[in-house]
Amino acid sequence: MKVSGITISYNSPAFKSIFERLFPAMCMLASRILKSEEKGEDIAQEAFVKLWQQKQDEEFTDENALQAYLYVLVKNACISHLRKEKNIKNTSIEEGLTVSDEAFLHEVLREETYQLLYDEIKKLSPQAELVVRLTLKGYTNQEIANELSVSINTVKTVKKRAYKALREGLGSQFVTILLTSFIQFF
Repeated sequence: MKVSGITISYNSPAFKSIFERLFPAMCMLASRILKSEEKGEDIAQEAFVKLWQQKQDEEFTDENALQAYLYVLVKNACISHLRKEKNIKNTSIEEGLTVSDEAFLHEVLREETYQLLYDEIKKLSPQAELVVRLTLKGYTNQEIANELSVSINTVKTVKKRAYKALREGLGSQFVTILLTSFIQFF
C-alpha cells in the first residue's frame, strides 16, 4: 500500500503507527452503529484485515484518503453484520438498518472530533487525563475526588489546569463544544 507516495508494508512500523491512530476511531464508529463495543472491535479489526488482503498494491493520496476508505469498509461491514443478525432473528432486515449516509457522515464527524479531543487529553498529565476522562463519563467533582482519594479542591484545580491546556491545544470554543457534546458518550 502507498500513502502519499510512500510504500508501507503491513509488518512495518509505519503501518503499526497508522493502525494505532485509526483503529480507535474505527472501533468507536462500529460500536455505535452496532451498539456493542465487542462487536465494534471485531468489525474494526476485520476492516484492517480486508485492507491488508485486498489493497496491497493500492495507492492512497494521503492518510485521510486511507481513513475514508476504512470508514466505508467499517460501515459496510456493520450493515452486513446487522443483516446477518436480523436474518438469524427472522425479523425484517430494514428494522435495524438505520445507517443512512447522513447518519454515517454524522458518526464519522463525531469520531474525527472525538479523536482530536482524545489526542489532546493524552497529552495531559496522568492525573489530569484521569480527571477529564471521569468528567466526560459524567462523574461529579465529589465523585472524582472519592474515586481518586483526593480533596474536591484538588479535583477542581486539576480540572482547571487541564481545561486550560485543552483550550490552548484545541481553541477555547472548540473545547466548550466538545465537553458539552461528548459528556454523554464516554
